Amino acid sequence: MKAPRPLLDLLTSLGAWVRGYSLFIPLGLSILLLSRWMPARRFSPLVQGGCRLMLRAVGIRVAVSGRHHAPRGRACLFMCNHVNIFDVFVLYGHIPGYFRGVELDAHFDWFFYGPIIRSLGMIPISQTNGRSALKSLQAARQALAEGTSVLILPEGGRTPDGRLQPFFKGAFLLAKQAGVPLVPMAMAGAFAINRRGGFRIRPGRMALRFGRPMDAAVIARLQPHVLSLMVRDRISALINGDPV
Repeated sequence: MKAPRPLLDLLTSLGAWVRGYSLFIPLGLSILLLSRWMPARRFSPLVQGGCRLMLRAVGIRVAVSGRHHAPRGRACLFMCNHVNIFDVFVLYGHIPGYFRGVELDAHFDWFFYGPIIRSLGMIPISQTNGRSALKSLQAARQALAEGTSVLILPEGGRTPDGRLQPFFKGAFLLAKQAGVPLVPMAMAGAFAINRRGGFRIRPGRMALRFGRPMDAAVIARLQPHVLSLMVRDRISALINGDPV
């Protein structure tokens, strides 16, 4: 006799969380220890490999396409949609090279996770304090000027319904000031695996798609709201599987 579907979902999710945390804890401890002895750039391959292992542990398989669009040997600005709590492992596991991410400042106060992202050099940003947010964008611009790529999720939070949410203007002010290519990206299929605030994990396949980079000279000529609309259209197309 088969177990009821809700019970199977519960057991599957519980097993995925147990496997995930069993790997995340030693991975996080390794990052914290290594960060005492060397810069994050040096052990970035470990972080990337650990993120991919995390995804496999919870049953998420990621099909990556278009990664050749990411510029090699120079800094760029990555922008992507934001779906669920596993986005961090998808993005940090599959974006090539070393980069720094812009994360909500509240995440830096989370137990265990906060010290990890701080040791990796991630950039905190506030959604309520405009002056603080400007300083964060300046830090991101400085990183780009020094040759380090930056990832920013312009929605500013995970989608509650699977659809793209409004974009924050600051991401596009940064894009105009940075003078680097902008690479649009999209995750598709992740909302069916896990949702914001949800315990349930449905192991399965999802896609991570890289679009063609937008040239810095083109970006400089656009108004921020026009650039925002263009990037939104490209991310939306990538979600739908259309080449951009």
